[in-house]
Amino acid sequence: MDSAIKVVVFILAFVWSAAVFPVRVYATVPASAQEWAELTRQDIEAAYQITAENHPGMADRQNPDFRQQLLQAKTNALLLSTQVTDAYGYEAAIDRFSTSLQDGHAGAYATLPDSVPAIRRWPGFNTVWRGDALWVYYSEQTGVTAGMQVLSCEGKPVESLIKDRVFAFAGQAGQPGHWWSYGGRLLLDDGNPFNPPLKQCQLVKSGAEAVDITLNWVERPATAMQHVEAAYNGDKLAIGLTWLQDIAWIAMPTFSPDADEIKLYESLFSSLEQQRSLLLQAKAIVLDLRHNQGGSSYWSVQVASALWGKKRVESLGNALFRNTEVWWFASRGNTAYVKSLYDVLKAQGQTTMLPWIQAVGQGMQKSLETGNAFYVEGNDTEADVASVLPDPTAELPPLHAPVYVIMPGQCASACLDAVDVFSLFENTKLAGAPSSADSTYMDVRFEPLPSGLGKVIIPNKVYVNRPRANGQYYTPALTHNELDWSTQALLQKVLSDIKK
Repeated sequence: MDSAIKVVVFILAFVWSAAVFPVRVYATVPASAQEWAELTRQDIEAAYQITAENHPGMADRQNPDFRQQLLQAKTNALLLSTQVTDAYGYEAAIDRFSTSLQDGHAGAYATLPDSVPAIRRWPGFNTVWRGDALWVYYSEQTGVTAGMQVLSCEGKPVESLIKDRVFAFAGQAGQPGHWWSYGGRLLLDDGNPFNPPLKQCQLVKSGAEAVDITLNWVERPATAMQHVEAAYNGDKLAIGLTWLQDIAWIAMPTFSPDADEIKLYESLFSSLEQQRSLLLQAKAIVLDLRHNQGGSSYWSVQVASALWGKKRVESLGNALFRNTEVWWFASRGNTAYVKSLYDVLKAQGQTTMLPWIQAVGQGMQKSLETGNAFYVEGNDTEADVASVLPDPTAELPPLHAPVYVIMPGQCASACLDAVDVFSLFENTKLAGAPSSADSTYMDVRFEPLPSGLGKVIIPNKVYVNRPRANGQYYTPALTHNELDWSTQALLQKVLSDIKK
């Protein structure tokens, strides 16, 4: 697959975040436990059917087990539905369906109305996973201090508890990055009736004996949220370039920028161009992906092009993706959706992409009419796509300064695409935490569930022969297992590594 196609596909993913489906008015919340159980059953059945009709996995020869996996997801969720008595049980059952698919680009999620208050209770402290253990990150509880390790709760090792309680409803136990980003949820009560709050845990401080702590669950104060977010991401920097001890620090906390953040990216691009002579002489360059939740790959490609040169990025990208193909699943719903994007892009003034999206929509329509499961994107769209990208410019002098990419545990989707691009160059070293992983199913849309209390996540296409395999994650060469993930702590980590 031409790298130009890959870039534009993700530019489009950014544009597609516009609400194509109207916002639903929430249905009347059920009044009885029996009604909640029945509504849950109906929505799970609908989530299964909508997914079965529209998910590329149903016809993906690379994934022959998908049909059985989808059926098992329905079975797992339906087993819980009979025990649902309220909104929190409904949400948990929907989460069980989604988690069983083991793919952040598929499944379903609840969208409960404001009349259902969110439950967020804690035992007076919050925890975070680092390396191979669970640690106290912040505490307001007497007898519990930051840096204590949580060994077990109610006689069970924390690792087993996290697998049974956390990963049954969120994330994937097989992804190390998910332990970093989800592990701390073990000591959070979110109202899930299938995970009653733990009563006692055993903790230990370095050099001391283990102690048993009785857990007193109370509403988590809003002031504690800053510590929850900092636990696995550290402090959040604004998009931009700063200099710290002769190190160029480039913060990219989002690839789904709002209007103000787009301006920050534009300013960053200008700074990279204007300061390139300084970048060439930098002690190191840090590409900071902390807090990043994905979005569009456009932003990371622009940064890479500014650092290493557009021609080099395109050349290496073309070589890496030369055998990759994009297969669009031509279900009736997917086809109608992609065709509708022509008017969306036109209204947004994205006229350069109109020929391409029109070709994809027409190709899907033809596949639908002829009974072919997929429309395979090919040479008929490449010329149109290429016109979206800027004209090639003169090649920049090569960049030899060491480049460190700081990955958070939740790095997935466009965040992983950024790591793909940055890793094309030999002077790049990955740092931080193990990343998350993607399946090969991409470019999602959403369909509301019959109740109006949730939505189904539907990927429209599948990558065939993508270099990064289904479920593959990145492991950092420079792991930062310390509790402190602040900019200053990571800066010291980089400085120490440079001296080696």
